[in-house]
Amino acid sequence: MRGTSRLARIVAPMAALALLLAGCANDEADSGNASSDEPIVIGGSLGLTGTYSGPSAAYKAAYEYWVEQVNANGGLLGRKVELKIYDDESEPTNAQQIYQRLINDDEVDLLLAPYTTAVGGAVVPIAERAGKVLWNAGFVSQQLHANSKLMVSSWTYQEPEYPRPFFEYLKTLPADQRPRTIAVATAQNSFTIVARDGFQGSGGVLNQAKELGLQVVFNEEYNQTATDLTSLIQRIKASNAEVFVALSLPNDAALIAKTVHQVDYRPRYYCQCGSQVVTLPNWKDLGEAGINVFSTTMAWPGQPDRPGLDELYAHLKETLGYEIMPAYAAGALAILQVMQQAVEDTKSLDQRRLREYVATHEFKTAVGTLKYKSDGTPEFAAQLVQQQADGVKVVWPADAATGEAVAPLRP
Repeated sequence: MRGTSRLARIVAPMAALALLLAGCANDEADSGNASSDEPIVIGGSLGLTGTYSGPSAAYKAAYEYWVEQVNANGGLLGRKVELKIYDDESEPTNAQQIYQRLINDDEVDLLLAPYTTAVGGAVVPIAERAGKVLWNAGFVSQQLHANSKLMVSSWTYQEPEYPRPFFEYLKTLPADQRPRTIAVATAQNSFTIVARDGFQGSGGVLNQAKELGLQVVFNEEYNQTATDLTSLIQRIKASNAEVFVALSLPNDAALIAKTVHQVDYRPRYYCQCGSQVVTLPNWKDLGEAGINVFSTTMAWPGQPDRPGLDELYAHLKETLGYEIMPAYAAGALAILQVMQQAVEDTKSLDQRRLREYVATHEFKTAVGTLKYKSDGTPEFAAQLVQQQADGVKVVWPADAATGEAVAPLRP
């Protein structure tokens, strides 16, 4: 018995020490090996060439700006951050190969989503199978988020809500001044079709038009890769619709605006409600064809509670000559701010731990304070903007407005 007692006195401290060391090892693993000298690698793809090169440039600029700022302040978890962004050439199949490479070869710690729903939808299953959170500023999809366990978005409105700011503005008009008819042209794209039809009976142009009492006098889809849409716009003009809503991505949105101008179609209101084109640097290059067109955004410089937004805007103006704050760049900075807070507060790179943290916390970002729903999307917030002759103005909501809406499209 005395021998057993002496053995116990020796074994017990050793067991306690073993538990302590195991606990330290687990803490180090949870923290993403915080003591490592290796950089934290953040990877993704963008369409730096091809159809989506314009918006992708804004994403890349915002990502690089954030990395520069973070590294100048000591990095994440005491480690430098390395950014790996590959060119997917705006093609979903290229993106799939890139994300396999990022996960399996580069072994990135954190994964950024690509731009557009078509490309992003192709890589979501890859990220899910790898157990990686997809930090998403690149696309919206109510359906993809509903089916994802790990995706987190910085977009404060999904595709069924893309037209909502425009219709909310129309609701502010006196009843006797509201338009009565609407024409809708929709790109043959999964994203824009949901923006038209809504999701599970909610949202979308057609539902919101019905709620407002607007008669749909034209409703057709068009080929997004078409180079001549004259016939489509002429038929829309013949409908005499007071409101024209085009659900397009940037390249076809520009073509539609040019064609509207060429055929001298003069609706009372014209919204490019499928993308944030008015905030893109090249929209002003359309000249008169781009004037008085509406679109949406998440944030605008000079507004309160948008940490980092004004500084990013100043950087984009200085380095790239941007005269307008692109919505895509604001979203890009915001998702990195969410990621940074989650990593720093959890002291971890564990993917599920990060996702659980996002679900239960608020985040102050460049697009406002984000509070997340269970599907990884933030609660709705948006602004309606209009390219006017003297620059872009926020025209809705009233508490954020920098000007009043101009109508009709052209006198």
